[in-house]
Amino acid sequence: MHETRDALLKRLEGQARQIRRNVWRALRAGGGGHAGGSLSAADILAALYFHRLRIRPNEPDWAERDRFVLSKGHANAALGAVLAQAGFIDDAVLDRFYGFESPFGMHPDIKVAGVEMCTGALGHGLAVATGMALGARIQKQAFHTFVMLGDGELHEGSNWEAAMAAAHYRLTNLTAIVDHNKISQSGRVDEIISVDPLADKWRAFGWEVREIDGHVMAEVVDALGALPFHPDRPSVLIAHTVKGKGVSFAENTYLWHSNNVNDEILERALAELGLP
Repeated sequence: MHETRDALLKRLEGQARQIRRNVWRALRAGGGGHAGGSLSAADILAALYFHRLRIRPNEPDWAERDRFVLSKGHANAALGAVLAQAGFIDDAVLDRFYGFESPFGMHPDIKVAGVEMCTGALGHGLAVATGMALGARIQKQAFHTFVMLGDGELHEGSNWEAAMAAAHYRLTNLTAIVDHNKISQSGRVDEIISVDPLADKWRAFGWEVREIDGHVMAEVVDALGALPFHPDRPSVLIAHTVKGKGVSFAENTYLWHSNNVNDEILERALAELGLP
């Protein structure tokens, strides 16, 4: 049966709420971790995995699957949550987050089904995603490669080398998504090293740019549906987001880039999300 637009948006918003719930659940199991950047990415991940990506959770190595690289690997609690919800991994893995011999830890590991790249050391994901997209063209494969970057991660110069290469090769099968929550591990990005004007920088490197509110599902869906943004350039989606989105005490503060999570914190977070 055809899904109406309203039904689609409602379904994806529900998936995003569940991702946030499972982020907190995983972090409680591990005693803490990177909450802020995981929560800011939840809406985009929901739209990608439950609407846009061509994937087969029961066949994670399907050759024609779209690739997703979480370059900001510290947001792995969100990636683990979405992989569990999509059926790549058993939901029970979330309750062993960061545990002894658990495959699911603070950063993505390719031992986990659905993970395309080990990330965590920032600044490398865009270069690898560029290689994936170029490889797809050479091998005449139709998959699209997506890579999510943090705005603080853009301080790493290797991102801009990859951006130049992707534009040079005119990789229309590559999309970068910047989770522009404006706060990094140690404070506000613009106070540490400003990345503004961010859209103009990407344009100067030869990319086609769109900016959206990364928490308005209609804007996220419409932007992903418009890819590629240009017939001869790679695409970058700058998603303006809120660090720690969904839970008031974690929002807009570097203190929740990473922090401890106990039973009391979990209960407060789930109460604000309106979820058990």
